[in-house]
Amino acid sequence: MIDTVTVAAADHPSLDRAVDDFIATLRSEQRFFGPSARTNPKPFPSLIARLGRSGGFRIAAMSAGNVIGLVRVDDDGSVSIAVASDQRGRGIGTSLLTTALVRAAQLQYGRLVIRSSRRSRAVRRVGERLGCVVVDGDHGRTDVILSVSDRRRLSLVPA
Repeated sequence: MIDTVTVAAADHPSLDRAVDDFIATLRSEQRFFGPSARTNPKPFPSLIARLGRSGGFRIAAMSAGNVIGLVRVDDDGSVSIAVASDQRGRGIGTSLLTTALVRAAQLQYGRLVIRSSRRSRAVRRVGERLGCVVVDGDHGRTDVILSVSDRRRLSLVPA
């Protein structure tokens, strides 16, 4: 049986416990090294901390009452995104980011930026699916820049 995934605003107080549980799951994730780390990297502690902060807006992917993915967009358009390790590779990150782009357009953001490590192929793949510009920076950092006004990607939003 395939679990149904629902994408919803995550800042309502009724979801606080589910969001906290998701963040605790990310913190307890085992860190791998070598090839498996490149294909399924553990979220950095700084990313986990940003997901838990207030301000901006957050959107969650929910399944069976649990948060399985979370995206947070700061007031300046900086994006933090993570998906539970057992849910990665299912398109959840793409759904979260697409929904965040729609919300950002409603709030009149100009662009969203995901700052990541070059090791995170998943972030690059999600960005490329959504028509981003990738800028490789110093010290293994990558910026994935998404124009909010690009209406072509709105057709990717699930009904």
